[in-house]
Amino acid sequence: MKISFAATNPCHVYEMAQALHRRDALGVYYSGYPRWRLRDPGDLPIRAHSGRTLVTYASLRFIAPRFRPANRSLFLWQDRGFDRWAGRELEPCDFIHGIPGQCLELFRSAQRKGLTPVLNHATGPVRQWIQLLRPEYERAGLDLDTVTPYDAAYFQRETQEYALADYHCAASTVVRDQLVAEGIDARRIWVVPYGADPAIFHRRERRPPERFTIAFAGQIGLRKGLRTFLETLTQAGGRDWAVDFYGPVLPEARPLLAAYDGVLQPRLHGPVSQRELAEAFRRSSVLVLPSLEEGFGLVVPQALNCGLPCLVSDRVGARDLIHNRQNGSIVAYDKADELLHELLWWAAHPGSPDTIHDWEAPAEALIAHSQRALQLS
Repeated sequence: MKISFAATNPCHVYEMAQALHRRDALGVYYSGYPRWRLRDPGDLPIRAHSGRTLVTYASLRFIAPRFRPANRSLFLWQDRGFDRWAGRELEPCDFIHGIPGQCLELFRSAQRKGLTPVLNHATGPVRQWIQLLRPEYERAGLDLDTVTPYDAAYFQRETQEYALADYHCAASTVVRDQLVAEGIDARRIWVVPYGADPAIFHRRERRPPERFTIAFAGQIGLRKGLRTFLETLTQAGGRDWAVDFYGPVLPEARPLLAAYDGVLQPRLHGPVSQRELAEAFRRSSVLVLPSLEEGFGLVVPQALNCGLPCLVSDRVGARDLIHNRQNGSIVAYDKADELLHELLWWAAHPGSPDTIHDWEAPAEALIAHSQRALQLS
């Protein structure tokens, strides 16, 4: 059995492809990134088509916004060019996984060649997560439609991709439930969680801090539940805690951070490398991820591998990995008092999970789902 993947960005499917390759179950990994930009490609069977990706990111980095096409147009140009190329180059396999919004021609090609298309979902359907986020953006006086790359043409394309997909691979039960709400037959949905690289994210050399230290990792914006987290810190008062933010501060977050007047002042570290993030996790007490919408949340297995308990909202897909007050806590996404209650509990009951969430179990799960599908075909 051979399983192939196509993705403009390496995201989660690249590490899944590596794990499948170790089991001789990988067909081809079709990449929008050049091979030299992929981490540890080894002898992975990679076909790359990266011209548009390089142009897109070079434009974003080096050309002022007023002189370049809109971000939405750039990424559509990137994704659709990659999709057409992957469809033309598609080689025989049993399953081909595509990413929503960039696999219409790929799936059409798969059907013509008698291959099985699988739509691979890191997040739930776009229409649903926009609905989940819209109230928070309206509260901040922002129009969500202007800050997302999705328009009527995108939704039409996505609808066509859904119709062509034989199966859906979902990152979590949260994503699965959202797909079911969209009318997808639950029997055609495979739940396959994500892992983290234990060579980088591990608990060796873990140094528990003297002060209770809260880590917040990822893009610092409204979607990540920043408002709820800042309300929690305000309620915490003058406790002797440290708060560290790792990741870029989005423009939408700056008014909230500027207005925050709590005693506990977060330390903003900006974007950091994966190795730097792992070191930060090993010297923290808990990770907080109170997102309003999060199909999975890769920082959760990364943190757990480092021995860091994770406090996540009930809208975070990686809640599937959390056992309450054993390796973390699950709280309501909009309840600052609940989050504070769990922070106080972990401050009084420090712990360090010792389980490893790598990519081996997810790869085995995907192979098992794929084998069952072959038996039914």
